[in-house]
Amino acid sequence: MERNFTVNDIITILLKRLWLIVTLALVGGIVAFSYSQYVLPKKYTSKITLYVYNQKDGQTTQALNTSDFALSAKLVNTYMVILKSDQVLETVSSKISKLGLNYSAKEIRSMIGADVVEETEVFEVRISANNPEDAKIIADAIEQVAPPEIIRVVRAGAVETVDKATLPTTHSSPNIPQNTIIGIVIGMVLACGLAFVFELMNTSVKSKEELTEQYKLPVLTVIPNLHHEGKGDSRYGGKYYSYNYNYGYGYGYHSETEEETRNEKA
Repeated sequence: MERNFTVNDIITILLKRLWLIVTLALVGGIVAFSYSQYVLPKKYTSKITLYVYNQKDGQTTQALNTSDFALSAKLVNTYMVILKSDQVLETVSSKISKLGLNYSAKEIRSMIGADVVEETEVFEVRISANNPEDAKIIADAIEQVAPPEIIRVVRAGAVETVDKATLPTTHSSPNIPQNTIIGIVIGMVLACGLAFVFELMNTSVKSKEELTEQYKLPVLTVIPNLHHEGKGDSRYGGKYYSYNYNYGYGYGYHSETEEETRNEKA
């Protein structure tokens, strides 16, 4: 039978299963933290910042105007493509091999990230590696190889280094606090879903109001159901009882339970 939940019903269901929500939230947070801290590989990022400007052949100085800046901004995207080309990365691979690092051009390409800085003529090149020293060495090699290679290919414009690579002191990924929060949220969502599943699976009638709502019939009687639980006060026959209730609904409802109850009391 279809059930409609009001806001009060939802709050009651969640409060009743609050222990489940708290438990799964803690479990989700602990699992996410442990997985991020001890399972996921740590990545360290070193970056360089390059400035691109449009310089005409044979000119060492010039006044930059709006068209120069616009052309420089367009050149940034071209430079980033050239930066990840096999020619450049093979040169970088050969250079770092002399320092004891064995990374192929394909591996270096997967470690590179490059973006324009706030739509300016500056672009940032990031190198992420499992070792902080490796990240800095590769970034230094790119900073030395990329500008002359880019100019050689484009044959116009120029590239200058703004910020050199530094040795990363902390890992850039995984983001452990963020992953932990995500784990907590997933645990809470799962617990809320389970709370409603358990509620829908529970088909017992909990009140006469719920009985009326489900069957659309008036409740005529509420009959206590007495169950013998053990020894009690001798004044009451040495027995004590717990009280449950049977609900009668419909028209012309008759129950033998009431008569049985009277006989049991006698």
